[in-house]
Amino acid sequence: MNDLEPIGREVSRLARVPQVDPLVAAARRVWPQAVGGEVARNSLPVRRSGEALVVFCASASWASELTLLERTVRLRLGELLGAEPPPLRFEVGNVDDPSRDRRPAPSRPSVPPPTEQQLAQARELAAGIADPALRATVERAIAAALARES
Repeated sequence: MNDLEPIGREVSRLARVPQVDPLVAAARRVWPQAVGGEVARNSLPVRRSGEALVVFCASASWASELTLLERTVRLRLGELLGAEPPPLRFEVGNVDDPSRDRRPAPSRPSVPPPTEQQLAQARELAAGIADPALRATVERAIAAALARES
């Protein structure tokens, strides 16, 4: 008795890459021009759901803000697409699109370590915090801020 079955058909079925909706692809192409660089880095059209174009946002704050601006964004998107886009629905989701041009984050200038005087000032400012772990964290943050300012 042989329990093995040919798997060629299943492998072919599973290996198919779903085709991206043409509207989603077009919206992705013009998205940075429609919303500007900062918004485009924090949002991405991802799919259609019913009549809506779903746009993933990096956080609930971005989703909320863009929901308030939906009409304006939709008008600008329509101008760039040359056709009226469907209603936009903003959801929190992964906005990391591997096809985007990823520039390295700007490097932070090196900050000198805090001086003994800055460490002492940080200890003094955080002294009233009862929790030792929190006090130590606040001391480090204050000392780092003082070092950055100098």
